[in-house]
Amino acid sequence: MDSLVVLKKLEKEKKLSLIERILAVTNGSVTQILEVHTGAPVKIKTLNQEVKEAGAVANQLGVAKSDLVNFREVEILDSNGKLLMIAKSWTPLKRLEPAFRDDLMKADVPIGKLLLKHKIEVRRELLDARVEKGRVKRTYNIIKDNKVLMRIEETFR
Repeated sequence: MDSLVVLKKLEKEKKLSLIERILAVTNGSVTQILEVHTGAPVKIKTLNQEVKEAGAVANQLGVAKSDLVNFREVEILDSNGKLLMIAKSWTPLKRLEPAFRDDLMKADVPIGKLLLKHKIEVRRELLDARVEKGRVKRTYNIIKDNKVLMRIEETFR
């Protein structure tokens, strides 16, 4: 998606701050941007994590409905505990190396930092950005080897 087109669409619904504009269209690490913006490391608080069949998201992930995915919902907080974002991710387990899968499923660590730790080269593909209930929300895929490694939905606070 063209960044300027996305921003024009969003700003028809809401006047965006500079950080909202950057976060809405970035194809880089949101965690890194938030840390630069706040001047401190962010914290991850896992709200929900479960392994389940892909079901309704199978087509978006390019897997069978019966394939297992890790669903994770987290809050991203600044160093004072202020909520910055809520993120949901769906990750087909069969596409993960065991060490990465273990880290993803057991730790409150941002996905961007896990990708760096495990030296996994990926690209991010923005699928949608919109305003819902006054909040900027976006959906994107993390692509590795031309397959969806993760689908992520973020809502900025």
